[in-house]
Amino acid sequence: MTGDDSDLYRIPFAEASATDRRIRGTGLCIQGNHGSSTHKGTLAYAFDFRLPTGTPLVAARSGVVAATAGHFTEGGLEAKLRPRANFVAVQHSDGTYARYFHLRRLGVTVEAGDMVKAGQQVGLSGNTGFSSTPHLHFDVVDMLPEDTCVLKVVDPENMDTPILTLPAVIAAFSALLPRSAATTPMKLVRAQPADASADLTNIDAVRGNVVLIERGGCSFTTKARRAEQAGASSMIVVNNNKGPELFSMGGTEKPISIPAVLVASEAGDLLRDIVQEGSKLRLIIRYSEGFLRSKNWQKYAEDAEPGSEQKGLYFVANTQPIEFIDNGKTVIPSVGAIYPNHTPEGTTSSALPDGCCAIS
Repeated sequence: MTGDDSDLYRIPFAEASATDRRIRGTGLCIQGNHGSSTHKGTLAYAFDFRLPTGTPLVAARSGVVAATAGHFTEGGLEAKLRPRANFVAVQHSDGTYARYFHLRRLGVTVEAGDMVKAGQQVGLSGNTGFSSTPHLHFDVVDMLPEDTCVLKVVDPENMDTPILTLPAVIAAFSALLPRSAATTPMKLVRAQPADASADLTNIDAVRGNVVLIERGGCSFTTKARRAEQAGASSMIVVNNNKGPELFSMGGTEKPISIPAVLVASEAGDLLRDIVQEGSKLRLIIRYSEGFLRSKNWQKYAEDAEPGSEQKGLYFVANTQPIEFIDNGKTVIPSVGAIYPNHTPEGTTSSALPDGCCAIS
């Protein structure tokens, strides 16, 4: 991570023609901070801009691409679509992440690990995920669920060469990972029943080990409670939606006593293969390098006191208040104005949203 990026943000999309701005309302801010539709709570400092599908999106600030998704195809207002928006996330030198959501299928033009400069294209806008109309949802957060941890499958006799490295997302309610988890290999055991829809019956096998639990059958928090009761050291939940689809499991406002992560369905197929009698393979669950650079972790590390990990949730992304530089002026985009904004100060565009539904 370089330290040369400015903390100022540029408008994160290419400027449209005068005709598109006037007739189609391209660049119109249709929901701003504290929006009445979906910009509340952790999303309070977010922005939605009306953009026709395929509009070039550009980095609002320099940084490193932390995560992307470009395979989703659907958009709409069904709850199941909330975690199914294509996106690009870029981490900045201060540990924050800019998120660009609702990209079209195959609309990601960068890869994780790429360095990008402000103004460099990162994708193409679309209408995937929980979205009622083609637009860009843009925000800046203090951590990124998709960049929190990794799982390494190792042979304890050759730990320097992992057999597999799998992406994972720490649950919103997870306990903090012990720093020793970065070097301590742990045995993986499948839950019985597999989805933890009832109290686990293989407590002797689970106690002190990582328990692998299938999604479905009961809530994430119920799975966590049953894993805790069985004495598991950690919990891995396997998603049942192909994708790969990853998100931060939620459902409680209090942290649990053990680390908990979600892995994609495809990763679950690989993990099930290593759970067998006599297998020597073990797991290492550790924070990602990006998370250890995140603003969220920096704040925790500075403020941490003994027992402080029991006081709150550390794996919930919170949007941060930001300002943009637009035509040499510092602005906070407001609903009804088109950006880049060429209208006289104190006035707004006449191209107001027509019939917009809930937009995230």
